Amino acid sequence: MIFKLLAGRADEAAVVKIKQLNYMIRFANDEITVFKNWHSENTFIYLSKARKTAFVGVTGPPTVEKIEEAVKSLASLPEDPLYIPLGGPQPAKYHEPPEDFSKLPDLVKTAVDSAQGVERSAGVVHLAYVTVAYEDTAGREGSYSVNRIYMTMRSFLGELSATSAAAGRRIGDIKAERLGEENSHILRLAKGLPQTRAEPSRTNLLLTPLVFGHIISEIAAVWASGSEILAGSSRYTKDDLGREVASPLLTVIDITHSQEAFGYTPFDMEGLTPRPVDVYKKGVLAGFLHTRRTAHALGMEPTGHALYNWARPTPGHVYIAPGDGGTDVEDLFRELKNGVYIHNNWYTRFQNVKTGQFSTVGRDVALEVKNGKPAAVIKYIRIADTLENVAKNVALLSKETKQVYWWDMPTPTHSPYAILNNIGITT
Repeated sequence: MIFKLLAGRADEAAVVKIKQLNYMIRFANDEITVFKNWHSENTFIYLSKARKTAFVGVTGPPTVEKIEEAVKSLASLPEDPLYIPLGGPQPAKYHEPPEDFSKLPDLVKTAVDSAQGVERSAGVVHLAYVTVAYEDTAGREGSYSVNRIYMTMRSFLGELSATSAAAGRRIGDIKAERLGEENSHILRLAKGLPQTRAEPSRTNLLLTPLVFGHIISEIAAVWASGSEILAGSSRYTKDDLGREVASPLLTVIDITHSQEAFGYTPFDMEGLTPRPVDVYKKGVLAGFLHTRRTAHALGMEPTGHALYNWARPTPGHVYIAPGDGGTDVEDLFRELKNGVYIHNNWYTRFQNVKTGQFSTVGRDVALEVKNGKPAAVIKYIRIADTLENVAKNVALLSKETKQVYWWDMPTPTHSPYAILNNIGITT
C-alpha cells in the first residue's frame, strides 16, 4: 500500500516495520507483583526525490494522511548533503522461535532464593520478541525475528542497597542465582561499616561492569558515531584514526553482529548487516560507526549501524575486552588497595559532549577501600570528570566480562570490572 501511494511521487523509498511482543515481570518484597504482556508496532519510512530526503516514523500502521504529509514536505526541503542512492546487498532473512515466557517466574524465584541474608529484593524481568521487515524501491527486502531478555534485581539490607543485572538472547542466558549472590555478597561486606561522605578529590576507582560498561558505551555513542564526526561534536576526527588515545589495556568493539549479544541485529534500517567495529584496539583509535550516508560523506565503508534511524549511526552492543585482574570483588579490592568502589550509577549528564565532560551519580552501595579492604560506606557520591580521562586511566580489567543491561544503560554491554586511576569525584 505504501509503495503504491508513493509511485511517481518519490524517486526512492524504504519501509521498515517493527513489531515487538513484550513480557514483563515486576517483583517487590521477594514476590511477583505484575506479570503482563503487550504488543507494539512501529513503521518507519524513508523518502527521497531530487536528492531531497524525508524520514517518517509512526506508531502502528501509517495513515494515508501521514504519507501524504511526508511527500509534500519534500518540495520545501533543501537538498540533503548526505544523500546517497539506496543500495547494497539483499538484507538477511533470519527467524528464531519465541522463548517460552512461562519460564520467567522461575528466574525470579531463583534470584530471590540466592540472595541470602538480605531483607528483601525487587526488580524486573523483560523478555521481548522482535520482528522486523525491510523493503525498498531498489528491490531489496528482508526480515528477521529475535529474542532479547534482561533481568535486573535490587536487594536491600537496612539502609544499604545493591543492584545486579544480566542480559542475553535466551532465558537460559540469565543466570539468576548470580544476581542474588552478587547482591548479598556486597551487602554483607558493607554491613556494619561506618559511613562517610565523599570529598571533592581525585582518587582511584573500582567500577562494576554496570558502571564501566555504561561510561564506555557513552564513548562509543557520542565519540565514535559517524554523524558526530561530521558535525564536529566528537572528540575525534578522521585524522585521529591510528593514534593512541586511550589506555593500552582498553579494547572496545561493537558486536551488534554477534548472535550471542543482547543487541544482536541481523540488519539495520538501511538493510545492511552490522559488522564488528573496533573502536579502541589496545588504546588505539581504530574505527567509527557508520550508516551508508555518513560513510560516503567521510570516504569510508558503511558498518551497518543505522540501528534506530537513518540519520545517526549508534552502537547496538558494546564489548569491552577483559584483562588479567581478579574475578572476585574482594580480589579486586586488594588490587585497588586504596580508593573507592562504585557499584552502580544513573543520572549521567554531559556538560560538554565534545570535551566529554560528564558527571554520573552513584546508585546503591559505594565503599571506601583502604589497604585492600572495605573501610566505610560512602553516602552521596558522583563521578565528575571527562570521558577521555576514563579511557586513558584504565589501570586494570578483570579476567571475566558480564553481559549487562538495564533501563538506565544507553547500550547493552559485555564489560569487565575496571580499576581507573586518578578520577574526579564529588558529592
